[in-house]
Amino acid sequence: MKNTMTTMKVAAIALVGVLGLAACQPAPKKTAAPAGDAAAGAGNAQPLVIRFGTDATYEPFEYTNDKGEVIGFDIDTAKLICEEIKAQCTFVNQAWDGIIPGLQAKKYDVIMSSMAITPERKQSVDFSNKTSDTPNAFLAKEGANFEVSDAGFKGKSIAVQHGTVQDFYATKYYPSAKVKRYKTTEEGYAELISGRADVVFSDAMILSEGFMKSPQAKGFAILPTTIPNSADSAVLGDGVGMAVRKGDKELLDQLNKGLDAILKNGKYKALATKYFGDNAKYLYSNDANF
Repeated sequence: MKNTMTTMKVAAIALVGVLGLAACQPAPKKTAAPAGDAAAGAGNAQPLVIRFGTDATYEPFEYTNDKGEVIGFDIDTAKLICEEIKAQCTFVNQAWDGIIPGLQAKKYDVIMSSMAITPERKQSVDFSNKTSDTPNAFLAKEGANFEVSDAGFKGKSIAVQHGTVQDFYATKYYPSAKVKRYKTTEEGYAELISGRADVVFSDAMILSEGFMKSPQAKGFAILPTTIPNSADSAVLGDGVGMAVRKGDKELLDQLNKGLDAILKNGKYKALATKYFGDNAKYLYSNDANF
């Protein structure tokens, strides 16, 4: 009996030791979903990780600060969407002419770069609901009296960012003008300032809230005639949206869920007002929630 009791005591001590060791082990960490599979965490406890690709040369929508950080209205909009869907978001700076190939190569999961929703682009990517819908405008030297027509631009140089809807529209509707294409809109500004271009054709909000609020704006003005996207939606698009790889419905549903939430709860409107003041009304004027 003495030996049996001793054996039982030893076993009990051993059991306590095992339980103590187990209690001291650290709890397993939650790891983020793999970067190449953005929607992997949507249905489980792991956080959703989304990489956004953007051409950060389009102030104030997407650009870089003095520290090289990607900032801007689109960037902050993406962050608000991520907050709503409990996701982690990161940003990749990508030149515009390679932005769709970069998405298809899985360098990032979403394009958030003021990309117009056009029938041609829909063949390569799937778009979210509209994040904004703004007209197009022309920047010229102050006092310029150009008629916004093919006849009015005859013999004039129109600077555009290569591969944008403004590039396609100017090529189609102003054949008598010389359409000069640049890698960035900023390069187009430089051509206008130097006198090598007569006008810059771009998004109206880019011109009014970007260039016209910079020190370079002195001596320049936006022509009063603007071009709404409805003038040719097949070319200019039906507003701007986020783009994902074809068939990535799970991620697209998450993005639309977050966008819908910030439109309804007022966070989008507050952000737009912060960036654009009274001109925010032109950013998403067709949405009843704005």
